[in-house]
Amino acid sequence: MNAKPLSLVIASLLSCNTLAEEVTQEPNAGWSGFFLNNITSQKSTENALRNRPSPFRQDLVTNTGGRLLDFFALQFKSADWTFLGSYSDNRTLGNNSAYSLTNPITFGVNTVETTGTERKAVNTKSGLQELAAMYRKNGTMVMMGKIDTANWYLADPFFGGDLNNGNDYGNAATRVVAPPFPSVALVIKQDFSNGLSLTGIAGDAFGDRETINAARNLIKGDLAYVIELNFQSQKQHYQLTLNHIDAFRFFDKDAVWPGPGEKAPQVNAVMATASDRFDKNWTGICRVSYARGTGQIEDLNYLAGVRYDLDKFYALVSQSATRVGTDNTPYKRSAKGDYTFVSELTLNYKMHPLITVGVTYDTYNSSGASLLAKDGGRNGSRHNQIIGLRVTSLLPIATQ
Repeated sequence: MNAKPLSLVIASLLSCNTLAEEVTQEPNAGWSGFFLNNITSQKSTENALRNRPSPFRQDLVTNTGGRLLDFFALQFKSADWTFLGSYSDNRTLGNNSAYSLTNPITFGVNTVETTGTERKAVNTKSGLQELAAMYRKNGTMVMMGKIDTANWYLADPFFGGDLNNGNDYGNAATRVVAPPFPSVALVIKQDFSNGLSLTGIAGDAFGDRETINAARNLIKGDLAYVIELNFQSQKQHYQLTLNHIDAFRFFDKDAVWPGPGEKAPQVNAVMATASDRFDKNWTGICRVSYARGTGQIEDLNYLAGVRYDLDKFYALVSQSATRVGTDNTPYKRSAKGDYTFVSELTLNYKMHPLITVGVTYDTYNSSGASLLAKDGGRNGSRHNQIIGLRVTSLLPIATQ
């Protein structure tokens, strides 16, 4: 899913804090923070390949997904300066379980950890996520440090809704766009006071977010760039995002991608999103995205969806179509030009001001002979269904 990974899974608490400040325009000084806990369980009718095929580890093939996320964020604000820090522990639950069956950004947290000359498969993502300083004045924000930049772009608050649960529509929405997630980065955002804002990001191509050694690609001259233009009012949000990722070697946990001596190919991508809150109950969204790169399995995505709010409930329904961009897919499932159609329903209930329970249901269908292996086509199936349950708890911390 994305992001902040439930598409990015969960909206970063730091971005929640920033969003709240932008709404009030009167950010408070002193210490503040959040503690977030999310538990997700998923079951699929078909087996899916949950890690990238590699000669350095066995494939993880499963039809179950389980995830536990604990995220702690703290910030100190003084005058125009804010100092940010966050830590997360992110791991799978259960044997032979995947991080998320419907996460479009990655095949799962199961990756390779390198310690000296030893390489082993791991199923956790944990470590320091952000340690940065931010300066705000007269509509200009400048931030520099070790940053999980996914929290600062590709956001649509109208349709995303309850930020405790992230951008729910993202399961199907960002499949073709490879967010660079530069760790060591510079972020500059300019608000133009009429609803327009422009964000620019430059940093490590795909740096290690889980250790202090976070600039290994940057040192080699491999960078990523993001430019995002937003227009936002009380009822509408229009967004255009451009990103570029240089060919890079180092990934999370000091792993090399896809293997020693090799580099992941560069990627260029564009995404356009529009959402409109028609009234207090209904919101609509549409999104088109395109990515170009020799390593892209999918290259074109369309999505349309609606959200309905009623008291403590809200439901999201979306339909997407994603084009396969290459014949070189894992296990040779799907062919270039095939489309994967994803229908998604999410129902959330705020059982307590600090606790939200969500149920998700996804159906996957291919226009070709088989779904991609990561979508449930591991054994050649054209169809798949996934149901999930998640519980998200958010505890704000204020010490001033």
